[in-house]
Amino acid sequence: MPSHHAHAAQPPDGAVDPDGDREAGAELPGTSAPERPTDPAVVAVSGGLLVAFVIAALVAPAATGEAVGTAFSAAARWFGPFWQFLLLATFLVAVTLAFARTGKVRLGGRDRPEYGRFQWTAMIMSTLLAGGGVFFAAGEPVQHFMNVPPHYSGDVEPGSAAAGDAALAQSFTHWGFLAWAVLGSLGAIVMMRGRERGLPLRPRTLLYPLLGDRVRHSRLGTAVDIICIVAVVAGTVG
Repeated sequence: MPSHHAHAAQPPDGAVDPDGDREAGAELPGTSAPERPTDPAVVAVSGGLLVAFVIAALVAPAATGEAVGTAFSAAARWFGPFWQFLLLATFLVAVTLAFARTGKVRLGGRDRPEYGRFQWTAMIMSTLLAGGGVFFAAGEPVQHFMNVPPHYSGDVEPGSAAAGDAALAQSFTHWGFLAWAVLGSLGAIVMMRGRERGLPLRPRTLLYPLLGDRVRHSRLGTAVDIICIVAVVAGTVG
């Protein structure tokens, strides 16, 4: 008689199964202690900072705008080249991971994905790209054309032909393959650590190779989460 026991789906030929050494039904290491759904410190500090910024923008919009512009120009001037280097380095790491043996690892082990590639592509195109691309595809180049990015401000006159080249270069940096490399590589790392070690799906999980399990409740991990939340909101609305 045929067996009524369901057999787990096997990974495709040549794929690396991260669960190959684990017996069926065994718990993954680090998953025994449930994680708190939220971190009160992260919610309080990041939410407080964002509320304070909104209040400042309503009470003194001119001064707030000037402060933001000054801070942005200083950050771009001092850290701009470093950020560009990090973007390029992340791209190289992502390409290496994709074409090396690690590129064959099936995220999720034996479990079959609920959505296929077409569905995932449709969701990405209709959320991540649609939300920003509909507006920023035209708005960002125009903004950089009228207000030259700090990296070019010393040599390029706003509104000139050279400003058009600088505006498109800056926009391509934000929306090109470098941004996709950041999303793909860091997202995969957080997902794998969350599944293998039961770590929270938060930015602090990226520090696991350095801090180990201490990253779950460390102050440094909390600070990283706060900074990332504020940075994402600032980058989205700014």
